[in-house]
Amino acid sequence: GKKVGGGYLVRGALPWVSNLGTGHFFGTIFEREDEPGSIVMFLADCSDPAVTLQPCKPFLAMDGTGTYGVQFRDLFVPDDLILAEHAGPFVEKIRAGFILLQAGMALGLIRDCIAIMAEVDGSLGHVNRYLPQQPAHFRDLLSDLEAETMAAARDPFNTEDSYWRRVVALRLRLGEASVAAAHAAMLHCGARGYLKSHRVQRRLREAYFVAIVTPATKQLRKMLQDA
Repeated sequence: GKKVGGGYLVRGALPWVSNLGTGHFFGTIFEREDEPGSIVMFLADCSDPAVTLQPCKPFLAMDGTGTYGVQFRDLFVPDDLILAEHAGPFVEKIRAGFILLQAGMALGLIRDCIAIMAEVDGSLGHVNRYLPQQPAHFRDLLSDLEAETMAAARDPFNTEDSYWRRVVALRLRLGEASVAAAHAAMLHCGARGYLKSHRVQRRLREAYFVAIVTPATKQLRKMLQDA
């Protein structure tokens, strides 16, 4: 983006932005052309003619999230839509809370995977007991993750490096635990879980969403390495 009278002109593209629709606004960031490395946060108006929402190809799950590719073609952003002229410190303040907001989908998914394993215990418990991962393991894991999430959420605007690393590590654990719990639930259900009508196969697809959505597992591991 470049500075012009009364605001900025912004051009570029974002491949994946969720919860969008015509008339919506969303916050994002651009780098200033005249100050490389300096970032500005602003509100983008989806109804502006310079903004194009490109529908994504169908997802295998979570396809009701209103996710689009967004293109900016010399979008004029007036000063009153600028959230932070110097976005770096602002991002540092909100980033942990932003990531913690994703904890709910992981915790809810793990909880239902435990319930699914319990539901089939009566008919399949005699053979499921030979599987390496049992509901009790995930109950303990869920309890730990819930406690850690609630503790971190008490201080979401903490900008200390140690707190940031703790939140990133927690988000990584949540994604990996989601995939593990859904995988275990699928194995506990056996053939009935392979039916399109059974919710366990949906939980498996949703678990990969938790692990892939930004910040993805690989990004989180890089963030921990860089922290």
